[in-house]
Amino acid sequence: MSTKKKKRILFIADHASNYIPSSLENLGLNKKLFNTHIAYDLGIKELCINLSKLLKSKYITGAHSRLIIDLNRDVSDPTLIPEIVDGKIIVKNVNLSENEKRKRISEIYNKYHDNIRSTIKRDHITILISLHSFNPIFKKEKRNIHFGILSNQDRRLSNYIITEMKRRKLKVGDNEPYEGNLIGDTMYKHGLKNNLHHTLIEVRNDLLSSPTKIHKVSMILKRIINNSINRI
Repeated sequence: MSTKKKKRILFIADHASNYIPSSLENLGLNKKLFNTHIAYDLGIKELCINLSKLLKSKYITGAHSRLIIDLNRDVSDPTLIPEIVDGKIIVKNVNLSENEKRKRISEIYNKYHDNIRSTIKRDHITILISLHSFNPIFKKEKRNIHFGILSNQDRRLSNYIITEMKRRKLKVGDNEPYEGNLIGDTMYKHGLKNNLHHTLIEVRNDLLSSPTKIHKVSMILKRIINNSINRI
């Protein structure tokens, strides 16, 4: 009889929602911005739900826009509640009172991370996968990768996924287009500190711009993730 430990995956999407309560008065911004990458990761909620179904796994998605509070930051990070994003000033976040900061941390940030902690413990999670999306264009230049695999000092799962992607001739970046070693971010807090196999997968958001494209990426990632965790 095999004694191999059952692999239980939890998918998370910190920036899945662009929801901003009416009480925050649109944070002083034009509402058109709420449908752009400035407010959330386009297509990532649907991808997260798809993958959880395909791999019969748990998932947790953020329920508020990152413009209110960034769930993928340490609580002490000065960009936790952003005052400027992509050159745009977030008017209602400037000179925010300490009371309002504590309220957002308590009602949004802590609630989200407490949910992740309790799910990991209750469901005996062994693998944590964070999903994000990124813009195709940065500073007027097209990014030439389709996927980015972000990792901190624990690269176990990330290395397997990168190998699988390269084997399929996919354009993949290693800690591109961002670095994955931010102290106190979600992977640090729940993956590294719990010694769970973990990785962060970035998907270029033009690959998630329709249900058909999201399905295609879901099927690709399902096979890649499945093959990767089978090597653990």
